[in-house]
Amino acid sequence: MISVAVSKKLRDFPLDARFEGEAGRCVALVGSTGCGKTTSLQIIAGLETPDAGRVALNGVPLVDVERGLFVPPQRRHVGMVFQDYALFPHLTVLHNVMYGARARGRSKPEAQHAAESALRLVRLEQFGSHRPDRLSGGQQQRVALASGAKVLLMDEPMSALDASTRRHVRGELRQLITEMALPTVIVTHDVVDALTLGDRLCVMKQGQVVQTGDRHELLSRPADRFVADFLGVNLLTGTARPGDNGLCEILCAGNTFYSTHHADGKALLTCSPWDISLSLERPAGSALNILRGTITELSPLGGRTRVTVEDGVSLTAEVTHSSEDRLRLALGGEVYASFKASAATVYSDSCAKAQPILERRFRRARTDRMGTRQVPPANPDSRLR
Repeated sequence: MISVAVSKKLRDFPLDARFEGEAGRCVALVGSTGCGKTTSLQIIAGLETPDAGRVALNGVPLVDVERGLFVPPQRRHVGMVFQDYALFPHLTVLHNVMYGARARGRSKPEAQHAAESALRLVRLEQFGSHRPDRLSGGQQQRVALASGAKVLLMDEPMSALDASTRRHVRGELRQLITEMALPTVIVTHDVVDALTLGDRLCVMKQGQVVQTGDRHELLSRPADRFVADFLGVNLLTGTARPGDNGLCEILCAGNTFYSTHHADGKALLTCSPWDISLSLERPAGSALNILRGTITELSPLGGRTRVTVEDGVSLTAEVTHSSEDRLRLALGGEVYASFKASAATVYSDSCAKAQPILERRFRRARTDRMGTRQVPPANPDSRLR
């Protein structure tokens, strides 16, 4: 197990990182660029020194500021995977894997035996005599993992891969993390990577861990709007009260939504974009939550498109390109967005506040710089009712 509880004064804010990772499990540190993710990773590796706190691996301290203890990086048995995999181009695959063990003082026969075993574990034993430039991106990553480490640290390990290779490597990497039975910490700003690889997610903002938990917990109960926006989850604020048929009613900006979960008073309601259906006619199915609104954003996302619909509140759905074409979705168009009560999670939040207008404008401006098509909300008086 890796246990981290450290603090460090950074240029723009203080870092306060606290999390734990178990063997065979992956902790994903996620957040915007410059929030302290990589510094946290470097502290574990011994490349940065914290101002206070402690890092321990399997109960053995790697750094303990209060006790004045600092284990040098080369003696920490840490496997580090960078964006470019940091392999020596002039060494063979086998000698790349042997390098760490030799640097820690192991004899050449011991290092070679350990390296050959590690290459078998990552299914690269037949590539031992090859140079790194003869391997694919996914194979180079597996070489970087075969280091005989006791903990794996990965800093944006898939940012150098194209989209097709990344999908394949995600699955391989997930399997390797489990098979190698090592605690793993991955730093990424890619939500898909985090949700695919991370057993636990730590969402960071300006050096602080805003929320930590498993995938389901964070997707269904984000702590605040920052977490929800980062994970791409719909988050509405409103007032909850008991409704008919054992359901909970949530009043949000003139709209009423329903959930099979229960809360009372100020509340947060979340719903995943892929649980929302879009239609040109009012849906006649079992979905109780229906919003008729104007399309204000269309955001391509790989093989799908994110569609934002607004009418007092904002809901984002995720649809296939074929559905986008079939529905002829366009900015300024009117559609129905619907989702079932069972897809809505509601929970009390005494601090729930409406999203500041300035924050929404900033988020839209940031999204627009990424190529999202947008349109200002239509005048309510001009909408068809």
